[in-house]
Amino acid sequence: MQAFSNTDPAMHAQLEAQVDLITQMSRHATEALGQLGELNLRMMRQLMDDSVKLGRALAACQAPFQMGAVAMRESQPAAEHWRAWQSALMQVLSSGGAALARDANNGSWQAARGAGDFMRGAAGAAAAGTGGQAVHAPA
Repeated sequence: MQAFSNTDPAMHAQLEAQVDLITQMSRHATEALGQLGELNLRMMRQLMDDSVKLGRALAACQAPFQMGAVAMRESQPAAEHWRAWQSALMQVLSSGGAALARDANNGSWQAARGAGDFMRGAAGAAAAGTGGQAVHAPA
């Protein structure tokens, strides 16, 4: 396979901008996935602790009619943990989405500038190669 010779600096800058954009977006996505993994692991540990605590409290009940009240009392911390998890999840997702949007916006401007430079360079080379006449592709 023949290697593509890259002698045009505008094309090189365009490709670098695209690679930088993909690298930044991949880094932010990986960070967000790591945060989600840690958040879910913490939540699972809390749920396990809550379920063990609930099981012990139910086992300690002297009368069967106490079980409903004990279950309601012990389920309140689990509900608070779920709310905290949901809040943290929304925070991770919104910050990750904002970072990806910011990178995409910055990268798109750089890519557009690089593409404009490349197209102006290609148009100048085509005009110079045809004796100053513009070259149009057939429709």
